[in-house]
Amino acid sequence: MKAIQRYFLAAVFLLSFHHVLAQTYIAYDSTEILEPRRAKAIYVEALGSSGFGMSINYDMRFKPGHKGWGFRAGIAQPYQVADATTYYFPLKVNKVHSDKRVALEHGFGPVIVYKRWEYEDLNFNIHQRQGFHFLAVANVGVRFQPLKTGVVWRLYWNPNYQIGSGSRRPMLFWFSTSLGIGFN
Repeated sequence: MKAIQRYFLAAVFLLSFHHVLAQTYIAYDSTEILEPRRAKAIYVEALGSSGFGMSINYDMRFKPGHKGWGFRAGIAQPYQVADATTYYFPLKVNKVHSDKRVALEHGFGPVIVYKRWEYEDLNFNIHQRQGFHFLAVANVGVRFQPLKTGVVWRLYWNPNYQIGSGSRRPMLFWFSTSLGIGFN
């Protein structure tokens, strides 16, 4: 568990370091002009694509500005019930519909779920099992975003559908929120 926390903190550090290195300027005739940049955000999400816990995510637009298509990738805190531990890795393609501070956002994609569990049989032998399954996830909601650097807050509806498992019922009443920092 400690190793996962270290990897989690290392990922946050590397993403922050990437942001610092990505800050570039173009100079024309001794006048600095800011080049348009792709909007990025690092945020913590509660519920939503992270299962029953929290996740840290990196979000970026494919083209300069806040508006348009982009992606997000994240890692959730491990969720443990009895002898089973579940890890969630949300990946999504999303679209933001405005360059303004308040925008509609929608997206879709898979959440890769890795589950590992141990159990003891009647002869006191310990067995380990592990496996992957996937969730198909969508989101529709509102995104409060900074024009340059500042707080990002997202509030949205997040239906999901389990793929590759015995339970195939959709979870339609699933909502989420996230809070983080956005930057260009």
